Amino acid sequence: MSSSIHKLRAPLLLLGALALVALAGCGPVKLVANTNIPTPLVVKIPIAVALFIPKEFSTYVHNEERWSTDWRVELGKAQTDGITRLMNAMFEQVITVDSVGAGQTHADNGVRAILEPSVEEFAFVTPRDAGSPFFAVSIKYRVNIYLPNGKLADSWGFTGYGTAPASGLSSAPPLQTATALAMRDAGAKLAVEFREQATMRGLLPEGATADTLVKPVPEPSPPTNTPQPTPAAPSSTAGSQSEQDDPEEDSEDAQKKDEPVKEDPPKEDPPKEDPPKG
Repeated sequence: MSSSIHKLRAPLLLLGALALVALAGCGPVKLVANTNIPTPLVVKIPIAVALFIPKEFSTYVHNEERWSTDWRVELGKAQTDGITRLMNAMFEQVITVDSVGAGQTHADNGVRAILEPSVEEFAFVTPRDAGSPFFAVSIKYRVNIYLPNGKLADSWGFTGYGTAPASGLSSAPPLQTATALAMRDAGAKLAVEFREQATMRGLLPEGATADTLVKPVPEPSPPTNTPQPTPAAPSSTAGSQSEQDDPEEDSEDAQKKDEPVKEDPPKEDPPKEDPPKG
């Protein structure tokens, strides 16, 4: 009896050891980020810009060793396609250049600025790190804004976040999903918040602001030259005003004033009768 138990225990221990090895993820994890950032529904900024994508951005790869596992995440192609699509949706015209200095050659075409994206940090958390059945990813990007002469005007950083539940024994699919969501979140922030930056207000045409581009404000209608009614004269002066408006009445009044006033003759007292004599 004991020998049969030992025979069953050996395969079970072997399977358990293999499962632990798989869960520990000792093998390398390699994945290529793949995301489809949708075209944002925003009003285009009516200017032309140049977009310079450096090689470090278009070929960006994150390599890391953690828990005796080699992690390799390729972001370059997906984020390059995503930011190119976003810029074309945000601006009236986008010209791709191969350097920051090349933007000056397009100044005659109305280019107002040169934009240069970069990745500052890629970080992720596994279920083993956090003690929860989720993968979490954060990607911190930065966009440098140069004037047409190549001078740095401003720099703006923003971060995208994404999470995905762990599934099965492979870490690549959930990490890929969390990475795609982080890139989509970063793209949404770029499309919405970038136009609010102070430098972008300076790049907009004169009289336009980021707020008016998002929601145009109708211009007020010009005032009409409607004559205002004349207030009525006070009642105390109504009579004199009407007299002044009638010249005939004025002349009659003047004649009456010039004529001498006729006085009635004085009345004589009746004669007194003498009393009768007795």
